[in-house]
Amino acid sequence: MDCMRAILAILQNWQRKVSVENAAMFKNLSAVLDEIEEDHLLDPSLKSEIIQHLKSLKNELKRYSAEFKEDEGKLVRNPFSDTLDIAAIPHDVQDESFYLKNDSTARDLYEEKSLTVFWCSMYHSFPKLV
Repeated sequence: MDCMRAILAILQNWQRKVSVENAAMFKNLSAVLDEIEEDHLLDPSLKSEIIQHLKSLKNELKRYSAEFKEDEGKLVRNPFSDTLDIAAIPHDVQDESFYLKNDSTARDLYEEKSLTVFWCSMYHSFPKLV
């Protein structure tokens, strides 16, 4: 989700840049503009098309990321957090969440390993949650 938010912000920033005639983030387009024009101005219809494409891409990415709930992200980042609201995560994994949260061996592993290694090692003990 952090990466998705960053990408959405980048797309927004690109829209803003294109609207003020800045195409530097599109290296090939920028190179073509350097060759054909001294003032590097985008054709208005091309500018509009690029902005519309960036908006469409942003909306499509938002549609895909809407399925992921922030509370589920908190569970993934830190299943031992005292601020984690177990009631906000899917019902079918709530019981496993309580077992995991109170598993001292799992907590030790969480503190020692990366998130990826931690969650991969939890698969057999907490398959629904993983």
